[in-house]
Amino acid sequence: MNKHVLYFTFFFGLAGIFTGCGDSDSNGNIIGPQKGDSSSSVESSSAEPVPVVKPIDYSKAVAMNKKLGKGINFGNTFDATCETCWGAGPVEKAQVDYVAKMGFQTARLPVRWDEATSKEPPYTIEPSYIARIKEVLGFFKDNKMRVMMNMHHHDSFIYDLVYTDEACNSKTYNQRKSSCNNSSGSVNSENLEKNLARVDSIWAQISREFKDYDNDFLLFELFNEPVYGVSAEIHNEMIKRTYPIIRATNPGRTLVYNTYPWGGINGIKKLELPEDGNIIIDIHYYEPQSFTHQGHNSKCDVSNPVIWEDTRANKEKITSDFANMRQFANDRFPAVNPEGIPITIGEFGVSTCNNVASKALWTKYVVAAADSMNMSWQYWAFTSVGGFEVYKKSTGIWEVPVVAALGADTTGLAKIIIPDKVVEETKTEETTDSGTEEKTEDSEEKTEDTSSEG
Repeated sequence: MNKHVLYFTFFFGLAGIFTGCGDSDSNGNIIGPQKGDSSSSVESSSAEPVPVVKPIDYSKAVAMNKKLGKGINFGNTFDATCETCWGAGPVEKAQVDYVAKMGFQTARLPVRWDEATSKEPPYTIEPSYIARIKEVLGFFKDNKMRVMMNMHHHDSFIYDLVYTDEACNSKTYNQRKSSCNNSSGSVNSENLEKNLARVDSIWAQISREFKDYDNDFLLFELFNEPVYGVSAEIHNEMIKRTYPIIRATNPGRTLVYNTYPWGGINGIKKLELPEDGNIIIDIHYYEPQSFTHQGHNSKCDVSNPVIWEDTRANKEKITSDFANMRQFANDRFPAVNPEGIPITIGEFGVSTCNNVASKALWTKYVVAAADSMNMSWQYWAFTSVGGFEVYKKSTGIWEVPVVAALGADTTGLAKIIIPDKVVEETKTEETTDSGTEEKTEDSEEKTEDTSSEG
């Protein structure tokens, strides 16, 4: 197999590289940048020069993207500091059975490999952790769902201060995260190499452990929302290094790549990919954030929620954003096939703040925009993600209008089966406590082990 990798110019040692900055919470419910960050909105300025590259035939990845169809994230489970630490876990077969019954075709499974991997060479992943991941993959496989498994909340890059700033050395992890990442200082080459080598090792182990899983079932997504010490350049170097490692044992597996920063649209312009036709780009969409993030982590004003209405301007904004995704991808990665390089919307969603009807309306239009561009998508998320969830695990209540907007089958939602519990009646108007989050552990600030974005 041709393993040639085509890359553009890569720079290390850049000072002052911008990174997105998100709210921080001790329960893992951060999704995307702070309100006002433009990472997922589209710049109106002229596009960067596009290098001349050989057109690629992405037909194989396009076929896989069609199979992904409509999906949902199982967030705040394996991406948490432990599977049950943030309220969404454990992942139960009964949950997967029900989600599959509703018509979801794909699950995006965020995984914090960082937490289960040794800090020193050879950077071994705990065997019990791998075994549990395999058990849960079995739940999805039994239901004929596909899984897009990633590397999520890999915080070592900020722990180790890849970007040096002497003033940050005495600061706590949260302080480093907000002000001591790749927004200042220069590259610490020793720490950077150590972190990249660790990522190499983790993906080598993942590739070996999961190589026998059907390529039609399991996809690998390299790295969620590069930020916090991972610049566009470092992310591209990570892609360059891990690609041949993965392909050595998984020659036919579809690979998925997110963008810097925060998985935003404009990051497509900075992304550097291998010359490989079995690749999908993952974009995250939370626009406008004044609406989508208002109820996040109990921060909503239920008496005065931000409402999204289907005005012409609002609908045109979504349509324009999705058209720009497609155009940026076409310009950056010319394709032989007419569909171009495929795109999936790996995360999108709204935090509930007394606005379920509005949340459903926005969701409907985002889904329609993605479908019109032949993009697959995975909603953020199933349960217990700080207000973005469509299902309240603690009560068994679904946000039925939102589930309907996702095109899922809402038949039978009056009887929700979850582990050790049967809820006989569903309330479609559930909004009063929708801004709350399930707190299951003490604040992690004192242990310098906090979560990051979704």
